[in-house]
Amino acid sequence: SVHPLTMMINTLLKRTGSKPSTIMVPFKPTPTPKGVARILFITCIAFLLSLHQLTAFTPSSSTIRVGARRRLHHSCQSSALASSPPSASTPLTPSKTKTTTYDMIVIGGGSAGLTAAKFAATFGKSVCLVESSRVGGDCTWTGCVPSKTLLSAAKRAWNWRQMNEKYGGGSDIDDASLRKMLRGVKEEVDDTRERIYEKDDSPAALESLGIGFAQGRACFRDVQTVEVTNEVDGTSCRLNAKYGVVIATGASPRNIAVDIAGLDSVPYWTYENVWDEFFESIEQDQQKQVGQRKIIVVGGGPIGCELSQAISRLGCSVTLISRSPRLLPTEEEEASKELQRVLEEEGVTVICNHKVASVTSSNSDAGSIQVSLEDSLLDSIIGDHILVATGRVPNVQNMGLGEMGVQINSETNGIQVNDKLETPVKGIYAAGDCTGDQQFTHYAGYQGAIAARNILLPLKDPGVQSEVPSTTFTDPEVASFGLTEQAAISQYGEGEVSTSFRPLSKIDRAICEGKDSQGFIKITYQSKSKQILGATIVAPVAGELISELAVAKDGKMSFDQFATVMHSYPSYSIALQQMGADVYYDKLKKSKKLYDVLKKIGL
Repeated sequence: SVHPLTMMINTLLKRTGSKPSTIMVPFKPTPTPKGVARILFITCIAFLLSLHQLTAFTPSSSTIRVGARRRLHHSCQSSALASSPPSASTPLTPSKTKTTTYDMIVIGGGSAGLTAAKFAATFGKSVCLVESSRVGGDCTWTGCVPSKTLLSAAKRAWNWRQMNEKYGGGSDIDDASLRKMLRGVKEEVDDTRERIYEKDDSPAALESLGIGFAQGRACFRDVQTVEVTNEVDGTSCRLNAKYGVVIATGASPRNIAVDIAGLDSVPYWTYENVWDEFFESIEQDQQKQVGQRKIIVVGGGPIGCELSQAISRLGCSVTLISRSPRLLPTEEEEASKELQRVLEEEGVTVICNHKVASVTSSNSDAGSIQVSLEDSLLDSIIGDHILVATGRVPNVQNMGLGEMGVQINSETNGIQVNDKLETPVKGIYAAGDCTGDQQFTHYAGYQGAIAARNILLPLKDPGVQSEVPSTTFTDPEVASFGLTEQAAISQYGEGEVSTSFRPLSKIDRAICEGKDSQGFIKITYQSKSKQILGATIVAPVAGELISELAVAKDGKMSFDQFATVMHSYPSYSIALQQMGADVYYDKLKKSKKLYDVLKKIGL
């Protein structure tokens, strides 16, 4: 019979998603002292292995044990409130003398910080999250959430105009209707941000998970102690970390004003303020019609491309300027060309391989801002507003990192960490955009969970990945992961790399939806082993498809094996099965003579 200890070990492993243990413990009614020691040793090893096999994830409120709620930890409070139970639902009112100890402290309330704190709470550890601004970070307030809400609304508006034009209603919308629509879009953006904030990120939501919250700016006093200063009233308190600190302070827009003469002399937008400024500028100027407004976007990366398309679809005229030779310069060249073609067909003026030299005010009726390009024969560009989307830089200032011995990477300007996300100072970890690594919300969340796991649990897992799936949420989406074709050839050599390419015009679902004129799927793989090296997809659901390929690669699944995995029809994803089948059939053809012989002898 199975020993009760083996049953307990298997229960531990199942709770972490691991395979049941094959360890069999002899069942003796009266074990000897040596047997007891052996049983205890096996139990400890199995438990440690189960913890080590935990994978990073973003815990939701449903994953938190009820017992975690009894750990409503002390946020920094004034001495007058020190005797009352602490509540994370109210920002801290700091005390100059009070020090509270937690198992772990998290500095920064964005994707990485929230995931780190929730991971700690999941395992019943005491944790306090420190945030100087709004919990939720860029993703909730100025990045993913507002941009995808805006893109969704713009797509609906665009589709409506296209249908009107196709069936005789005309694509023009009167100015009053456009303004009414834009007010609705602004309300939708604001409501979505608030909804996600209240549900997942607010201090009240943190309290429900047993997470302490401190409002203020954090500065290290020693490797285990952080002083939090409330910038509203100037009071402060100290937090002590028993096991470690996770720095997750994110990034901010790059200060391009130092490179563009005159930019500081005019009001300009970034991804931080465009969600309010764009709509307010239209409301404040009732004289100029929405359709006559000219927006200049500087930056041909994901943010610049997404917002250019969204603002254009909402009725404004848009000029997109990129200093790179092409849009999305880190993607496959085919993807850059396809996206530029789509934007230009929709009316966006795209200017690549040109750098903005200067910005000046203009008295022209055409617009109040004039942009001059460096070494260009093109005329100056006149517009009403300018949006700068030229990248982000890590937030690493004013935390006392240098005094602690935490180093800044000279190439990325981010916090220097090893592959386990630990800085040179034992017990201080960093995760997410502040490390200067690839800046994606999902990657930051992953790193936050890994950093917390490495601080609080035995053994350590790697938290730095070279291949991170990413998606630019234009329409169509542009998604990729791994190596491009040229990068793969450079790494493995000519002749060792193959590609499979399928335009959307050969995918039935795209034909059914009228999307067959835009996009493709391109998969790069090793010629002999058929192991996937990377992929780029331009399609309406590229972000969903790329995840399947990333899972396959991580699971060491060869590309030709997609032929054996059934996909539903007619879906976009069945194209992956069909493309894999093409490679699989080519393998079979090479062994045709052998198969013919085996068939003749009756096998």
